[in-house]
Amino acid sequence: MKKVLIPGIVLLAAIAITISMPAIASADSVGDPLHGVCNGTGGGACVDNGTNTPLGNSTTFGFTISPGPQTGDLILDILVPNNYTVPSAGFTVTTGGGSTTVGTATLFSTAAWTSGTLAGYLGISASPNNPIGAFLPTTQSLDSGATGFFVFTVDTGTQLMSKPGGTGSTNYDIIGGGFGNDVGGYIVGFCGTGCTSPNVATANSGALLVTGSHTVPTPEPSSALLLGAGLLGVVTLAKRRL
Repeated sequence: MKKVLIPGIVLLAAIAITISMPAIASADSVGDPLHGVCNGTGGGACVDNGTNTPLGNSTTFGFTISPGPQTGDLILDILVPNNYTVPSAGFTVTTGGGSTTVGTATLFSTAAWTSGTLAGYLGISASPNNPIGAFLPTTQSLDSGATGFFVFTVDTGTQLMSKPGGTGSTNYDIIGGGFGNDVGGYIVGFCGTGCTSPNVATANSGALLVTGSHTVPTPEPSSALLLGAGLLGVVTLAKRRL
């Protein structure tokens, strides 16, 4: 039976927060790697375990770069286990509390990534090249039906990425019930033009993994108010028709 993934929304936060970045595994220590960071706390802390970086109970995430800080074209890739129904709407990226749309992560290909490297699948030269063996085994331990990933990609434009342990990186929020429920999925990034090494990729262990403990924020008060007003209007209209 296929699972249904409801399209999620990724919100680009306008504020910078201080995030402590764990050490990058030595196997991933290549020149200028990106490394995912997130704001998980307590038992759901965002910690590089040497294989990946579980989002845990994080509500925000971003990427650092070494050496840093650097400013460059940041491309986000969202990896969805291929036993989910492909969300046709993709994943919208916004900024300014949802007021400005940065872009929409759209499906790269209807043929899922099932072998080789992510760089090869995307048709780019990148370092590290992210072999599927760095991602799929962990996904299969969470979701045995997955044999690869649907890849959604979005170019967010020129962004600031701090040095490891630094401040000033662009940070993102994950909201809604879509990607946050995609257990076994990943978020990775590539820095294109502007960075010291073009097409620098995310260190394998720095890829952000969606785990069962991942949570998403509740709607903002204004959004909840609008929703309540809409429901009230529906009830009122229904009473008039009685």
